[in-house]
Amino acid sequence: MKNRYKYLSMALLAGMAFTSCEDYLDSESKSSYTEKVVFANPSLAEDAVINIYSFFGETNSHRSRYMPYYGMNTDVEYYNDLTNPASDEKTSLCSYSAFVSNGWMGSGSSYNAYTCFFNGIEAANCCITGIRENGKPESNETMAYLLGESLTLRAQYYYDLLRCWGDVPARFEPVTEATVYLAKSDRDIIYKQIIADLKEAAGYLPWPGKTSRTSTTERVNKAYALGLRARLILMASGYSLRPTSLDDPAGSEVRKSTDSYLTGTALLQEAYTDLQNVISNSGCSLNATYESIWDELCQDVITSNRESIFEVPFAAGRGRFFYHFGVYHHTTSDHLSKTKYGGQNCPVPTLFYEYDKADTRRDLNSVPYKWNNGAYTMENLGNGAGNPSFNFGKYDYERMNRTVTSNDDGVNLPVLRFADVLLMASEIANELNELTDAKGYLEQVRNRAFAPVDRAVNVTAYLNAITNKEQMLQAIQKERMLEFPGEMLRKQDLIRWNLLGKNVKETVTNMKALRDRTGDYADVPTDVYTRTKNGKLEVYGLDRGEFDKPSGEGWTKLDYDFITTVIKDNLLDNYYSNEPDSRQYWPLFQTDLDSSNGYLINNYGYK
Repeated sequence: MKNRYKYLSMALLAGMAFTSCEDYLDSESKSSYTEKVVFANPSLAEDAVINIYSFFGETNSHRSRYMPYYGMNTDVEYYNDLTNPASDEKTSLCSYSAFVSNGWMGSGSSYNAYTCFFNGIEAANCCITGIRENGKPESNETMAYLLGESLTLRAQYYYDLLRCWGDVPARFEPVTEATVYLAKSDRDIIYKQIIADLKEAAGYLPWPGKTSRTSTTERVNKAYALGLRARLILMASGYSLRPTSLDDPAGSEVRKSTDSYLTGTALLQEAYTDLQNVISNSGCSLNATYESIWDELCQDVITSNRESIFEVPFAAGRGRFFYHFGVYHHTTSDHLSKTKYGGQNCPVPTLFYEYDKADTRRDLNSVPYKWNNGAYTMENLGNGAGNPSFNFGKYDYERMNRTVTSNDDGVNLPVLRFADVLLMASEIANELNELTDAKGYLEQVRNRAFAPVDRAVNVTAYLNAITNKEQMLQAIQKERMLEFPGEMLRKQDLIRWNLLGKNVKETVTNMKALRDRTGDYADVPTDVYTRTKNGKLEVYGLDRGEFDKPSGEGWTKLDYDFITTVIKDNLLDNYYSNEPDSRQYWPLFQTDLDSSNGYLINNYGYK
């Protein structure tokens, strides 16, 4: 079972009315610890640093506001209830139609994901300042680790803020009366600070498994700091929607940064060196099989030196990952005592057909079945998530070894895997014109995806056919699609490659063609058969070219066209309501605007 952390009590920082370090470490109270006492004592300092993690688990943070809605409606994932995007609060967050007055994300609430992330940043700022001033990290190994941990967690919260909102205030010191209200800062200022912070942090942090604190995936380590740094460098050097001016509520353009430090080769080389360091020295490696990654996640395996490098930790009664992303369960099972859970976030129907049939990832990332009455089924189970759809088979209550009794399933949120380290290294090597090395990193990921008998065609010949930089980039872009469905990485990947709008619109076009069996999907059958054999659901008629009847006994033909039922009109009509590139970010919601004392405004034409 996962660790249950003891959190130091801290006042929540509602809206932008921040509570400073001095407020929760009240020096006037004899019953309270002063900041100087706390951050000179390793045990007390560790309690304070552990508290930084607590903001991941807030109701309106990663648990149930950020995680289920950020990154949906790409060419990989979508939100499976796309109704009334102009007015539905949840649909609008996913279909590029978010509105400022969204009550689900702030209006009428005391705080939302935006404020939760800044609460985490404030907690980190207090710890960073306190440890630097009182903890002697230059000579105390424990304090050095805690400083590195705080710097890394602050960078993680900023990473999430930048993905959702673009430019936000730069807060790198504890709040004072003079800094309670801040305007937005150019995101490049934040990028440069947290990229530098992570370099510093990596100098303090041990590799996974080298100390008791890094013996699990639930606390940060050197590999994670370096991997996150590389991810941020790729993000900062790529494309994104940027305001014409931070004072301009309307003007914007998709472009790269004009800061030569962020877009230059030198920083990219640093990221490559960091990733090579992780690959050579971290002790992490790919799991032997793709499926074992998800069995371990579902069964709360948190030991280090596996493929998983860092996960947002949720206790067994916290976190709603499977409630949103899991295989839909119409009825209870030995692992779920509730009904109609899962299936709210799904793989795009066309994703199934992006895989080679021999790719072992396909039948984990895009499965056509759901759970009902003690077995997997493809029957139509009713409205909402019960309607036919593909599900993320890797996120399945039936992989667990405990029983979930509420909508909080306690499954950790995967943040960084070794496969991502390899594919980032491949991408950067390619950008640095090292094609052979780029192929080598990609080869490792594809080798794991295919059985030995299939590698001659799907790995060796596949890579040999790549002869230039552009082909290699396209292969990496495709591989990231196939490797990371449901891990909330795709949207930001598409943004930095300047492919978001193009790919989202093409996805809708492709779904129409799949529904109608035209163009590239003319070889997809309409008749699907299922049977259960040795306790396993078998499906025939979903793969391309399976137009004949299956051989053998026990097959039953579905009484409906699975694909046509999955690709409903509302999925096509509401997938995106505005040009996706003009809505790469959510607006600041009304609660945050109201509590900013006029310092914050919305850009990108939000009103």
